[in-house]
Amino acid sequence: MKKYLIPFITLLAVSTLSYMYNLVSFILLMLIALSLAFLLAAGILKIFRRDLDKKWLKIPLVIMTVCITGVFIGLFRPLEQAIINTGDASEKLAYAYKTDQGDRMTVRAYLGIFKDNMAKRDSIRLEQVNKLYKENQISEPIDKFYAAFIFHHSKKSAYFEIAQKLANEAASVLKLKDDYVVQWLAKATYDRWMVSLGKPEKYGTQDKFSVSVE
Repeated sequence: MKKYLIPFITLLAVSTLSYMYNLVSFILLMLIALSLAFLLAAGILKIFRRDLDKKWLKIPLVIMTVCITGVFIGLFRPLEQAIINTGDASEKLAYAYKTDQGDRMTVRAYLGIFKDNMAKRDSIRLEQVNKLYKENQISEPIDKFYAAFIFHHSKKSAYFEIAQKLANEAASVLKLKDDYVVQWLAKATYDRWMVSLGKPEKYGTQDKFSVSVE
């Protein structure tokens, strides 16, 4: 009975942490990869050493079981609502940016079964930010940066053009000149806009992605 106690407590602790913190799931995935690599190496070694103690195979299997369970439990961690409808434009943009980045720090963002849900959340943020843009409520440099990030996660060339305009304006402000992410976004939005138009990128920031040119 005692030999199952430690694995059970470990499983409970890992599952709890994975449910509470998104980063834990990524750490668990790394441990799973390391365990698989160890099992592969042990399997090769066993070909040459048939007397290899089987406990060296059980340990990574236990680790993998705990980690896989933890990742699975983490998938049930509820996401924050995509946007807020209270507060001024700056508060709405800051919140939309936070959830945009938060969504991309979850394992479910990289799993196909959650693709539609994540796309819907992007669409909700885009709709709100586009409304603020059309109403000329985006004026502060940092607000332009937040808005540009949301626009550049769209799928339309017209939105990439807006993203580039806002990101470039934010990057041109003196107090944001040394902000790496702001400066990177100005380049990334330009490249994404150009690629969406079938033109070569300038800064080499883009991976493959699909767009709808309008």
